[in-house]
Amino acid sequence: MATLTLGLLMLGEHFFNEWTRVTGGGGIGRGPAAPVLFGVDLSTPYYVAGLLVNQQIALYLVSLVLLIVLAITARNLARSKVGRAFAAVRDRDIAAEMMGVPLQRTKTLAFVISSAYAGVAGALLSVVVGRISPDRWNLLLSIDFLAIVLIGGVATISGTIIGACFVVLLPRVLEEATRAFPAITDESGEIAGLTLDELKTILFGLLIAGVIILEPRGIFGLWLRIRNYFKAWPFSY
Repeated sequence: MATLTLGLLMLGEHFFNEWTRVTGGGGIGRGPAAPVLFGVDLSTPYYVAGLLVNQQIALYLVSLVLLIVLAITARNLARSKVGRAFAAVRDRDIAAEMMGVPLQRTKTLAFVISSAYAGVAGALLSVVVGRISPDRWNLLLSIDFLAIVLIGGVATISGTIIGACFVVLLPRVLEEATRAFPAITDESGEIAGLTLDELKTILFGLLIAGVIILEPRGIFGLWLRIRNYFKAWPFSY
């Protein structure tokens, strides 16, 4: 399954790079839709209670609202009958089918719902970036998604959000570290002969391996351990 997913990724990237009539081609792409929401042009600065709201702030607020709504929806879905069917198929699909869970219907529904979430995220990303280029959705982005899920916490809504914050903030921390400690970089701005993107990819790989070995539930699982420890302190039972 992993090999098939990787093959589809490579095939899709090549296909959309060559389909220039629709995508504009690799490195060129197309402009996103105009940032207009319910008739309000978000690209036009305006004042709210004396505070200036520009396009960046407006897009941030829209993304934040959508994050809260979709996260609450996903959490409620996970607690429903459909969510329990998803969990059963994820853990043991054969056992779930023997218990009466329709495999094809459940897997199709999971694909549809996840695709809807991915579509919303991709639309927001294209508006924020300001350009839709097929080479942006490549293997490195898939590695970022994998790092988000594994480092944050598999099968948890909160862990996914934590993992996304970690993956987004780590490159910023590396950039600030190179500025605060210029001695760690060489003349070309690289660290030990590695660019920041290469170093980020290596760190993600090491963190993914470390999480799988030491804490399979990721940062969220580590947080649960700490929380439960202090809730039970000074007793260990």
